[in-house]
Amino acid sequence: MRKSPWNMLKMGVVSCALIVGVSAAVIPVAGIASAESASSQEETAQQVNSPVLAAPVGVKDVVLTSTSADVTTNIKVPQLTGMLDVQYQGELNDIILSHANKDLAALEKAAGEDSAKAKEAGFTFRPYGLTITYALKSDGTGNPAGVISLEITTYAATGGTGMPRLDTYNVLNAEHAQRVTLQDLLGANYKETVDAGVVAKIAEKPQNYFKDQFKGISSEQGFYVEKGDVVVVFPKYAIAPGSSGSPEFRFTLADNLTITPTEQRAKVELATNEVVVNADGVSLVPYRKVAEGLGYTVTWNPDTYSAELTKGAQWTSVTVGKDSYFFAKMAPKSLGAAPVIINESLYVPIAFVTNILHASATTDSAGLHIVE
Repeated sequence: MRKSPWNMLKMGVVSCALIVGVSAAVIPVAGIASAESASSQEETAQQVNSPVLAAPVGVKDVVLTSTSADVTTNIKVPQLTGMLDVQYQGELNDIILSHANKDLAALEKAAGEDSAKAKEAGFTFRPYGLTITYALKSDGTGNPAGVISLEITTYAATGGTGMPRLDTYNVLNAEHAQRVTLQDLLGANYKETVDAGVVAKIAEKPQNYFKDQFKGISSEQGFYVEKGDVVVVFPKYAIAPGSSGSPEFRFTLADNLTITPTEQRAKVELATNEVVVNADGVSLVPYRKVAEGLGYTVTWNPDTYSAELTKGAQWTSVTVGKDSYFFAKMAPKSLGAAPVIINESLYVPIAFVTNILHASATTDSAGLHIVE
């Protein structure tokens, strides 16, 4: 029977800006690789006593469904409970739920459009499906103490070969929660350690991987912590055939490793000529420079002329020409000026820095000084 063209893969779930994300299979992956770093290469975070309370966190489900006849769902969105930093927990849960809602909305839109085209062409349209599952890999009671690792798998079934996505969230459960990085776990030379381990394991069974495809881990490499190991994860098809699923490489962590909470305050210095005053007398600052200086990741969407900020559980977004600003679940507010493009750079009012990002901003003869 001739397969309907409307059941071929047309789109993937929209990839949201996250703390960390990679693609992965929806079902247990076959042929998962593992690696242990050589002792000569092993680097660990400095063991310093810190007041991290190793109490277990929990997860509750939020089930999402679709009213569209063109979409079927099996969606369980995890929401963390029991974290010491309740505000961080709420913001992180909002981000996770928001991403799931965006994925569902994107698939509903695509399914509606493709269903209409299929009917016009005389084909039978088979509903698209969205599956979201999760696994709590570490609840904060293992090694390292206080580290929470959550893995979320998102799979959009639109016909043909699917491209599942795996997002991993790694957080330190402390009074002031913070994102946990590979450097926190493996030390300053984490990249060299992981790269060497991956190369060595690939060399053991080169037939299971694409030749010369691995070029080293990225700065936003996906990983999770489980049973005293850090597990580095690669997207499906990134370094191996689809039959390998999402390759994983394990690295054993030092016993009783402690992650030290960060207290350093982010600062941004702007010269006087970097601050622009508009016709209404509102001072504007370069969005990307300020946001990245404060530790946020900036993601630009050229289709909507919007820019999203993420940092750990913190999230917001602005749109060119729209004087509406928010942070996490707060209600949108006007700041007296909309974001604007000046010399190919996005600018926002200083009030965005102080009222939305809650940083301090002071001015003197040298320029504008921003401290988080």
